[in-house]
Amino acid sequence: MTVKTTAITGLTAITLAAGSTAAFAADADQPSSASQDASSQTQGMYSADQLMDADVYAKGDSKNSIGEIEDVLLDNGMKIQSFVVETKGKLGLVGGKSYVISPNNLTVQTLKTEHASEPNYRINLDMTRDDLSNQPIYSDSWWTNTQKQASDAWQETKHGANSAWNSVKNTTSGWFNDSENQVQDAADATHDAAQNAGNKAADAANNASDKTADAANKVKDKTADAANKAGNKASNAADQTSDQIDDATDHN
Repeated sequence: MTVKTTAITGLTAITLAAGSTAAFAADADQPSSASQDASSQTQGMYSADQLMDADVYAKGDSKNSIGEIEDVLLDNGMKIQSFVVETKGKLGLVGGKSYVISPNNLTVQTLKTEHASEPNYRINLDMTRDDLSNQPIYSDSWWTNTQKQASDAWQETKHGANSAWNSVKNTTSGWFNDSENQVQDAADATHDAAQNAGNKAADAANNASDKTADAANKVKDKTADAANKAGNKASNAADQTSDQIDDATDHN
């Protein structure tokens, strides 16, 4: 049974959130006369003030109360940790003893009353008288030891939570750093690739320009040679014609 505190004024009101509705249902071992006036439904809100001194019944004996609720113990989170059952000698022990009972070992029945704000409760244990006598005895030594154990557990929980947070923070920071490095590497690779592509394009353009200039020079040279050859042939033809004219003149 999980217990959650919703309001505390002199420890007069608490909320019991049951792990299962069976924790608050009428005990199947109770006779019909005992359960007729008891609610078998969870109530949602319970009064700690009314729980105090509520009669407690052991398993197997629904008629004879073995004691009453003496105290309700809370942990650091203000949740119910234990109930203290005072036997008042009803277990055959002189003077009676008080025993510490886990909420998981009892059920709470709400009895019918005239005023809803003043409910009566019946506490049913899931253990016999003999089983109850084997539970921890409520004493100064028990309180001191249990308080220390609870405090140590609380500190370990806080330390574990802080360690988990630091681990998550460090891991996340590492992820961010790795991601940042990967992005920078990708940017550098892109820059290098672009620069290499630009260099290759410039080299290709220079090569094309050189080839074009070479081709133009070759065309120019061939044109000049052809012109020279044509000029020489024209000059030779003119000389031959002049010689023929001279020969013809001499014969006449």
